[in-house]
Formats: sequence, C-alpha cells, structure tokens
Amino acid sequence: MRIAENLDVKIGIFDIETCTGCFDVGVYDPDENKWTEFEISKYRNDLGKFVKFYLNNPYQFWVGFNSIGFDHQVLQYIIECAEEWKGASGHEIAGWIAEFSDRVIDDGRYDIPPPYIEDQFPVNVIDLFRIHHFNNKARRTSLKWCAFMMNMDVEEMPISHKTEHFTEEMIKELKSYRTNDILVTYELLKLTIGITDVPELADYKGKNKIQDRIDVMKETGMECLNWSDVQIGEEWNRKDYLSVIKIKHPGEIFPKKVKHPFGKKFKDFFPKTIDFKSEKLKEFSRLLGESYIKNKKQEFPISIGKSIYNIVKGGIHSTEKHRTIIPVKGWRLTDIDVQSQYPQGFLKFQACPTHLDPILYTQVKGKVNKRVVLKNKAKALKEAGNDSQARPYMSVQEMLKLALNGGLYGKLGQQGSFLEYPEGVLKICIGNQIEILMLVEMMEFHGWSVVSGNTDGIMVLYPESQEGVFLATCKEWEDKVENYDLGKLEHTNFTGLWQESVNHYIGKKVDGSVKKKGRFVTIYGGPGCELNKNKSKRIIAMALEEYFINGTNPIEFITNHRNIYDFCIAKKAYGDLHYEEIINEKKTIIHKKLIRYYVSTDGYVMMKRGTDQFGKLMNNHCEAIDKEFFWMGQPRVTYFNKVVSRKFEEYNINYSYYILETLKRIDKISRTNMALEYANTFKTKQISMF
Repeated sequence: MRIAENLDVKIGIFDIETCTGCFDVGVYDPDENKWTEFEISKYRNDLGKFVKFYLNNPYQFWVGFNSIGFDHQVLQYIIECAEEWKGASGHEIAGWIAEFSDRVIDDGRYDIPPPYIEDQFPVNVIDLFRIHHFNNKARRTSLKWCAFMMNMDVEEMPISHKTEHFTEEMIKELKSYRTNDILVTYELLKLTIGITDVPELADYKGKNKIQDRIDVMKETGMECLNWSDVQIGEEWNRKDYLSVIKIKHPGEIFPKKVKHPFGKKFKDFFPKTIDFKSEKLKEFSRLLGESYIKNKKQEFPISIGKSIYNIVKGGIHSTEKHRTIIPVKGWRLTDIDVQSQYPQGFLKFQACPTHLDPILYTQVKGKVNKRVVLKNKAKALKEAGNDSQARPYMSVQEMLKLALNGGLYGKLGQQGSFLEYPEGVLKICIGNQIEILMLVEMMEFHGWSVVSGNTDGIMVLYPESQEGVFLATCKEWEDKVENYDLGKLEHTNFTGLWQESVNHYIGKKVDGSVKKKGRFVTIYGGPGCELNKNKSKRIIAMALEEYFINGTNPIEFITNHRNIYDFCIAKKAYGDLHYEEIINEKKTIIHKKLIRYYVSTDGYVMMKRGTDQFGKLMNNHCEAIDKEFFWMGQPRVTYFNKVVSRKFEEYNINYSYYILETLKRIDKISRTNMALEYANTFKTKQISMF
C-alpha cells in the first residue's frame, strides 16, 4: 500500500532523540520503504549531512508527533547554529542540542510558547499530535498510548536522556527505540487518513482527517492543516466575524472583562419558554430560580414519576443505577434526542457574547443553512455513485457541524477564546434543562414512564396503541419551546436497555443495531474507542455485548476468544511513580511509566510504587485480590509491552479473572448471582485439595 495514493503527496515520517551524549534523527519514506538516519555523537558527526538533507529534502511534508512543539524546534535550532558549530566535536554538539531541548520541554510545563513558529520551518509539516487535539490538556495523549490503542509494541526509552557517555551498543538501542516510534507514527498517520484494521478503532476507518483539512483550506483560505477539529471550528467563526466587523486590531474582539454568572439568581437564566403545569414542578422551578449561582458544585434533585433527576450547572441527568428494561408486549421503549440542540440554544436563548456584535446570530444561521445544503449535495452525489465528488461537500459540512458545536458552544466556556462568555454557557445549559424537564412532565402527564433522561434527550416507555398521542405530544413540545427548524425530536425504538448508569449503557434497537455509551463503548461494531480513551480489558465489554444483545454465554465467549490484545490492560504512572514486576524474593524488574499486561496463570505480581503527588509512599498491587471472592487468589500478570507472537494457548491467559469481572457486572445489571456460582466452583476445588 503506497501511502501517497491516499495523501497524493510525498512524505517522510521522522523522529529525533536528544540525549546529552547523542543526537539521533531518522526519516522513513513509506512509499520507497527507505530509511535515512543521522547521528551526532563522539563516534559520528553528521551535522553537515543532516543540514544539507533537511534544507534540500525530497519530501513535500515531514510527518511527526508533537513535531511543531518539539522536534522542529530542535531542528530549527540546529540549522541556525550549524555554522558556528563548525569545528566542534560531535559530543559537544550533542550536549548543546540536549540543553536546548531541555529548555523547550521545561518551558512547555509552564505554557511558555516555543521559540519558533511553524512558518519559520524550511519544510512543510504534518503534526498528528495537533490534528488529533492531543495538545489539549483534557485529551493529552502520548505516542506510546497510541501504540497501545493500535495494538503495537509499547517501548519505553531504554536510556536516560541525561546520559552523557554512550557505547556503540547503547546507540544501537537508542536507534531501535526511535525506529519503533517512527513506525507507530506511521500507523497513526494511516489511521488519520482512514486506514486501520483494528476493530475497536473502526470509527476512524474511511475518514481522512488530512483530506478534510485540505478541503476546508480550499473552502475558507485558512491554513488549518495542523489544527484540531475544534480549532478549525473556532477559527472559522472568528474569520467570518472579522470579515464583516470593522475594527482596528483583531485583538479587539476578545472580552476586556469576562462575565461570570456568580452571584446572580438562576431565574435570570431561565428560558422564556418555561411553562410547567404541575404544582410540584412549578414550586421546584421557583426554588431553583431563587437560588444564587455559586462558584462551586451545586445540585438540585427532583423526582418525577419513578425517576430522580439532578439539575446542575452543566446539565441534567437521571440517577438510575444497574437495571434492565425490556418492554413487555404492546409497549414501546423509545429514545428521544433533541437534534442540533446547542446551535439552537445559542440562537434561541440569545447567548451571543455581550462583547461581540449580534451579527454572530446571522452567521450561525448561515452556517446551519449552508450545512444542510452541502449535506444534501453530498447525499445526492453519493446516491448517483459519485463518491469522490461528494467527499469535499461532506468534509466541509462536517467541519461546519464542529463550528456550530465545539467551535461555538464549546468555546463560550473556554478561557482565552474570543467567544468566552460563561453566562452564555449557563443560558444554554439551564435553558436546555428546563425544556427537557417540560418534556418529561408532558410525557408523565399521559401516564407514560420516563425511564432515563439527560440534557439532550429522554427515554420513554409508552403503549404502542398511543403512538399517535405520543407523536402529537412531541410536536406540542417542539412548538411550545419554539424549536421550529432546529431542535426537532428524533425517535429511536429499542427492544432492550441494560444500564450501569445514565452515562453507561448498551441498548438493542428494533432494527437490530446497537447503541452504546461509556464503559460499553470499547466494543467491536462501533461506536469505537477514541485514541485518548482506554480500551483495557476490552474482552469484558465484548462479552457483555454478546450476552445482552445475542444471549451468548460469557464463559464460553471469553474462553473461546482468540485475540490477545482484547485481554490486555494498560496503566500509566506519573511523577515519581513507577511499576515493579516481582519475579521472586531476590529479583524485581523495574518498569517505567506505561505498562501493558494481561492476567495470566503463570505470570508475576505487578506493583505500583514510588511517591504520589501528595508525597505519600505508594505500594499498591496493579491487580489486587478480590475481597469478595478472595479464594480466587492473587491475580498474576504477564508484562506485554513488546508483542510476542505464539500459539494462543501458550499465552496462558487466566480466563477466570476476566469471566468473574464480566459476571459481576452482569449480576449488578440483571440481579443475578452468576459470579458467586462461578467463583464457588473454585472454592470447592480448593477445599477438595486438603
């Protein structure tokens, strides 16, 4: 597979290592399967060769991971200093490079921008770290974690970056480590352009994030190749706004003083559409409205029908735990979602930041309408078999969707955004919650049961014979809250729902497809896992789906499964913490910050040790004895950072561990006793041994 066929450009994938005693850089050409490497150490000084290659490189793009914030910073520094370094030894130059790289890393810890900007680099850059928004604190993800998520070797740096004196063997180790990082970056690039065979990452398949950006660049003129989806949305909004507003300096659109809602009453943010019928909800809304908004967590619970709802500043959610809902014959379980809720809320609740011109409303409406037009064009072209012509329309409409959600509503609450307006966030959140409560009340008025609810929808049980009344009630609500164009209700019928909570469930739709959320998402068939999430013990989620959706025995499913990665667990250590593998009383293997392992019958005990952020000594088992089923014994694990291929039975997986964890979750949801029955078979075996 030639990667250029998907990118239509010639690329080099690269990585660098900056140790005190050795600087190493490697570039991989996937189209020619060719490696180019440079070394600066006491053994070699490839400074001149590297500078010549970098400035006259054969690639249209250099692909890296966090390369704008680090790698290209170092390379630019080398280019600028190369002339004055002539005559110095390779060992000296490696030390100077390491000192600079340390400064860049230290500055980053304090959010100090790096010294060079992308426009200064002599090469074109594709930075996968930024495209996937891993530079966001809430999504921060390392290349090693991506390797775990993509089922690749998870290698830790074999040598300290502070190492000054290298042997030739140590340099070979360093190069091997760097080579693996480049191969992981290559797989991440393929994933980024929609190529993957990892089932749990199926949501990435067929979606070319780089081509999407090229299409948006053509549409808008924005140089957004290395921007995250959310940044593209925000910058598109800013570009359009500046195009019609006359100001002297772009900085004038930022708020001089951020308006927070603290100290005001909640009723100041109630929607004009508020209209409750029952005395209970009228009184609740009165008490909520008279409450002052505080700069801390606030919760306002209310019971309606058989459900309890919590109103908080960020959204509403029902509080159900661990249950199964199967509608009996003649009844319908319907999920109701409010479509385009946040763009609608922005317009309807007048959430435009007070420091900006209301022309923003017109622009938001324009994006909404444009998205509909582009979506229809793309659909028509696809139906006519013109997928390649449909693609640019799909790319742009998807980015418009982001501009209306993460790039608009999401930015109202982000410090430093030109859209920052915390009062606007509360207007939308409280407005949506009040209107959802109105929908709940209207459903319960007819004697139907609202079994679950959150900010953008509810799930209702009602008689099939009353479908006409149900649809009329939905229409009545849409009219009452003035959702005439946006904010329409979308209905999906389910044959069953299995919940751990409102945010963790799996449901089977009438058409046979499955809806999953939270702890049930790491399952084949989609939706899949995002790279910044954690797919550890995926086999358990798979077994739960097979059991609830298809009725498959979880014990048989787990023991017959043949993908070792689905049994793997990954854990990260921070600061002064690390992992120790206890081989025996005299031998302990120290592992570093990220480990992957699976629970096995012939493994060892894995401990997390060191000092935590509070200065407390930690000495914890990574897999502790189950206090409820203690007779199952201490789980032992096999360290698996480096993939070892063998006959499957030779992995010696401890199936009982995964089976018990699965059965415990089933028991809580289904009110069964499967875990104890299974565990007791081991207790009986243990007793019979004495």
